[in-house]
Amino acid sequence: MMRRGFTLIEVLFALAIFATAGLAVMRTVTEHIRSIAMLEDATFASYVASNQLVLLQLETDWPPAEQSRGEVEMANRLWQWQQRISQVEDDDLRQVELSVSLAEQPDETLYRLITFIGRPHAN
Repeated sequence: MMRRGFTLIEVLFALAIFATAGLAVMRTVTEHIRSIAMLEDATFASYVASNQLVLLQLETDWPPAEQSRGEVEMANRLWQWQQRISQVEDDDLRQVELSVSLAEQPDETLYRLITFIGRPHAN
């Protein structure tokens, strides 16, 4: 009489293959979730930088303060921003460098914006 079925070694080998595949899938999903969270943080950091740039453009003082920093809340998180203003050859322009990080990780810059602003027009 011939027996049909799998031997214990075949079953263990199949389990090892499925476990390895499961670990690979879990690792891929975890990396994907981490990437999405990083993209979300960078997006909100860009919003913080853009808002600070608009506030700077609305100021009437010229030239603006060379350096400033602050914190702002957005998306239920606290963000820290730093702004550095540099003089350029044209007296009517200033270079602005804005850096944004999470307040809980101030040494890890998530977004950096470098642009120029012009002297506000007198009304």
